[in-house]
Amino acid sequence: MTTKVLFMCPHAAGKSVIAATYFRAAALRLGLDATARVAGTDPDDAVMATVRAALESEGYVIEFRPRLVTSADTSAADLIVSIGCDPAEIPTDKSIIEWDVPMLSDDLPGSMSAIHDRVEALAAELATR
Repeated sequence: MTTKVLFMCPHAAGKSVIAATYFRAAALRLGLDATARVAGTDPDDAVMATVRAALESEGYVIEFRPRLVTSADTSAADLIVSIGCDPAEIPTDKSIIEWDVPMLSDDLPGSMSAIHDRVEALAAELATR
């Protein structure tokens, strides 16, 4: 059964895109039957240019676009990871995994590294299930 992970950040244009991009790569590398999606509570029009450039410099292709989270998204998700969203604004009664990472605007490399480490831990945990 495919594990569906929904990564969320308020604007669905930065941290969630980084997390979902790293997660897809980790899932592929580990042979996980898992998918990743992104959504936000107040989505921007496009992925942040700095995030796009940083991920592309690491060899990733950006496959996500910011969009508003819906109850259908959260209902379909097996795991919901929030990176900075207000849980009250997420339409679900499921438990939400909350990650606290540095602000992209303050420390892009540090934020990306923190997200990468959390994604790797999540993927490793899923690989043992």
